[in-house]
Amino acid sequence: MKFVPRNELPAKDNRFYIAKSEGGLNPGIPRPSGSKLRFANCVFYALGRFAELWGIWLKSTNAENFCTVAKEMGLTVSQKPALGAIACWAKGEVGVSSDGAGHVAVVEIINSSGSIVTSESGWSAKMEFWTKTRLNDGNWGQSGAYRFLGFILPPGVLPVPTSPIRKGDQGDDVKWLQTQLAEKGYLRDTEIDGSFGRITLGALLAYQFESGLDVDGVAGAKTRAALTA
Repeated sequence: MKFVPRNELPAKDNRFYIAKSEGGLNPGIPRPSGSKLRFANCVFYALGRFAELWGIWLKSTNAENFCTVAKEMGLTVSQKPALGAIACWAKGEVGVSSDGAGHVAVVEIINSSGSIVTSESGWSAKMEFWTKTRLNDGNWGQSGAYRFLGFILPPGVLPVPTSPIRKGDQGDDVKWLQTQLAEKGYLRDTEIDGSFGRITLGALLAYQFESGLDVDGVAGAKTRAALTA
């Protein structure tokens, strides 16, 4: 699947962002009582976006419980981002409503600098939708009142590696690289084995050459960013 970032407000007839009670698909609460907006709620938006991308509705309407529920559903929670993943923060102790609600946002872009761009909404916000560039500062750009919990990864999607990948490496980072190269036609699916050998090196060199990147056979920050674009 070719990932297409969402950078604008969903159309009014997009049923992923219309509550079930209003004839849509979304099981969340869309907005505070009396609001004139269609939705103004981080949970409602993230539920809709994740389902729009991956066909899965998370079984939670509480931002702080997203990670727990995701694990119960068999999804992976990682400290590394992936396109289409849900970033989750708690405010205070998880499960305690008296100390504030958490926040969730959806990863749309992963930059070569390590920062990410998220799409999101917010309870009682003055607008329904915005995008935000978030630095990898330990809390991914959220204020100190919030604590980052993790990224809920889409099913079958590996997080984007944060370190260079080179010949001789093995593991999930290599498998991620091989998957990206296979999606772009440089490897066969049967060659995705998590081991960076001669075949993977040749595929990477060809991709770098044809993409105008430094042809060094190492999947550094610029190459990884290009592969996710």
